[in-house]
Amino acid sequence: MAPASSPKAAQLLGALCKQFIRLQVKDKALAKKLTPDYTFGCKRVLISNKWFPMFNLDNVELVTAGIREVKANCVVTEDGVEHEADCIILGTGFVVDPRIYMKDFPLTGLPGHDLHKDWAKSAEAHYGVTVSGYPNLYMLVGPNTGLGHNSILFMIECQVKYILQCMALLREEGADYLDVKPKAQEAFNTNVQRRLQGTTWTSGCTSWYQQDDGKNFALWPGSTWRYWLQTRNVRSTDYEFVSADAEATVEA
Repeated sequence: MAPASSPKAAQLLGALCKQFIRLQVKDKALAKKLTPDYTFGCKRVLISNKWFPMFNLDNVELVTAGIREVKANCVVTEDGVEHEADCIILGTGFVVDPRIYMKDFPLTGLPGHDLHKDWAKSAEAHYGVTVSGYPNLYMLVGPNTGLGHNSILFMIECQVKYILQCMALLREEGADYLDVKPKAQEAFNTNVQRRLQGTTWTSGCTSWYQQDDGKNFALWPGSTWRYWLQTRNVRSTDYEFVSADAEATVEA
């Protein structure tokens, strides 16, 4: 598990970061405003050697009041102050919950399966790649395979290799589609949520890693090498291999 996800390591790293901010920012009151009030690692850590020194410049001001309105040439904050602006950059975050950004994308699987309904409470998958009830559906960077501590490209590479193995197994089995077993998917997600407990990511702060009820649906709870190890070889016992011809015969 990454150091940032360990509460003890986060406490030490957080103390070092606070000291770093105090050294970088000359004004103590300003340094305090720039210091996060949540546990280190609870939100994604961004590294820069120019951000904090910037606030020592005479032509830079930190404004923390909420925005009331935007006019043609200024931004008006809740305290009524007008801040002139030639350019405004909106850094309001982004939506990562697939239940939201896929709301206008209908996706149905086997009879009785509609992804919006199956994911009504939370988006879940098997290693973030396959979803029970949706034959031959493969995803990249699916639920609980995002990272808060490493390169997502490595995870994508693992997933691509996993998908290629699934396709190869499909040919070997002479089947038309494969479908991850509900129990395999449930076991995976139960383990993920168990391992997330006690980490800095579930220490009480609010971040884009979580859905409205606080469940962390975005992050992989361990090291990238562990994900690679678990997805290196597809466990065929996790899947049902189905022939369309045989299925049609059974239905007839």
